[in-house]
Amino acid sequence: MVTSEGNAAGEEVLLVDADPGALRGVTKLFEEAGLTVTAVSDPVRARDQLTNRFFQVVVIDLDTPTTDAGIELVQFARKEAPLTVPIVMTVRTDFAAVAGAFRAGAADVTPKADDSLTYLRNRVVRAAAEVRAVASREELVGQVAEVHEDFLKQMMDLSRQVTDLEDKILSREGGESSSFAALGIVNVLIADDEEGLAAILERELRAEKGWRIRYAQSGGEALDSASQTTPHVLVVKELLPDLPGSMVIKSVKASAPELISLLFNPPAEQGDGDVKLIDQSRVMNLIPAFTDPAQLVGALDDVRQALLKKAKERRYVHVFRKQHFEFLKRYNTMKRRLSAKSGSD
Repeated sequence: MVTSEGNAAGEEVLLVDADPGALRGVTKLFEEAGLTVTAVSDPVRARDQLTNRFFQVVVIDLDTPTTDAGIELVQFARKEAPLTVPIVMTVRTDFAAVAGAFRAGAADVTPKADDSLTYLRNRVVRAAAEVRAVASREELVGQVAEVHEDFLKQMMDLSRQVTDLEDKILSREGGESSSFAALGIVNVLIADDEEGLAAILERELRAEKGWRIRYAQSGGEALDSASQTTPHVLVVKELLPDLPGSMVIKSVKASAPELISLLFNPPAEQGDGDVKLIDQSRVMNLIPAFTDPAQLVGALDDVRQALLKKAKERRYVHVFRKQHFEFLKRYNTMKRRLSAKSGSD
């Protein structure tokens, strides 16, 4: 049966009443209106249903199984099933009973009497239809968001392909890609009181390959050099004559958090050295057994590749935003308005 309040076909309603006669009668009333009814006689089963299934409406007898016990079930429904509309029915007409149900979060309180059955039926049908409309809008917003994200991904992938193709063409023609141009020279600052390692790195990491090596013999000299020109990579010996290497790294990273920092112990007669990568919140063993400067050269080459990857990502984002900024701005405005409308209804 379809009432004048709307089409209730298939809407799920949970009915809670300890009175078997009322349970049967109200169930029949709702089913004749096209509602799908789950009828239970105690709050424990009702809580289980509300936790594991979705109902547009829960209709609760205020005094099932004891006086005012329905209030706790209303509160439970509001917390655990916020989209479900709780409606209370009661044989009592005193103000305290009705006010308590409303304070608990009931959307309506109806008399449990024959002359109120039509109102109860229409109220439940209307509430179910309203919940269905809200759920449909939220589903639509979700679908729009999914399409939006997929669309952005496809556009970003296309920008990546164009960028990579440009790099390949420039490479074949002997030119330099925009990503390498954006990276420019990689500035490396080495803090070591012995010149041997710095000399090897300076020989292997030459300027024509995109490196600029600076050398400091103490922690204080390294801090002064870093304050004048912030390096991309800081390589610091753990035991310096004046300052601990970790303190030098911490001080420089305070003003340059994206700095890549390597803390090393050189190999010695007592055993192998090590090289650690110092991040903001963690320390990683980059070279657990440091025995040859060539290992550090290889690690720094890997660092350069990581910096190049970051430069490419920045370039991807720049190209993407430049080409599609206005369109994305309009689309995001529409999406926010749709979400706001869904939330206010």
